[in-house]
Amino acid sequence: MRLVDLSLELYDGFQSHGAHARTTVMDFMTHAFSAPRYRPPCRGFATKLLIASDHAGTHVDAPYHFIEDGPTIERVAPETLLGPAVVLDVTPFLAAGEPATAATLTRVCAEGKLDVERDSIALIRVWKGQWGEPGFHEAKGLDETGARWLLDRGVKAMGIDLPYFEADLSDMRRPVHMLVLGRGVPIIENLVNLDQIGQPHFTFIGLPLRIKGATGSPIRAVALLD
Repeated sequence: MRLVDLSLELYDGFQSHGAHARTTVMDFMTHAFSAPRYRPPCRGFATKLLIASDHAGTHVDAPYHFIEDGPTIERVAPETLLGPAVVLDVTPFLAAGEPATAATLTRVCAEGKLDVERDSIALIRVWKGQWGEPGFHEAKGLDETGARWLLDRGVKAMGIDLPYFEADLSDMRRPVHMLVLGRGVPIIENLVNLDQIGQPHFTFIGLPLRIKGATGSPIRAVALLD
């Protein structure tokens, strides 16, 4: 079995999107400061203080992120973010500035002979380059037709390699988030390394922290390959 890490690295000062706070990682206790309390061979302990958005880095949106009466992250069943998955790479079929649509997803599946199975996790690759490089934040996500296409196939979660799922960030109705989260389907954002998976179907693991009342959570997303 082989593993592909699909997660961004978090570090002090990291910011995945301008709407979310920068991540802070700072010393809370150092080995040198705590060492006098201990006896050899112990030379003290170290811990860090973390201050981060619940949407920092590679993360999952709970329905409550946009749906006021939707479940918060601790109420999202862990098995929703664990299980059979498929990557739909739409990059060969998109012109610059185009979002992924139902027609695009249909074409990807037809040409790649892929199935999107009920209760699977669908991951969409829309960006050819590296995370955060020039042009990345102007890329388009999934439009409403594409989101409905996935929901009609009964996926239990969906993800993308951008900081946002929406096709048009100027549309403040947020139609894709409202549609998908309104159906109780979690949205995974800021995935990386989708091009390294190299097989159509695999097992995805992206478990959130169990943070009471949170609107989402950073995850360590991985693909387990045969």
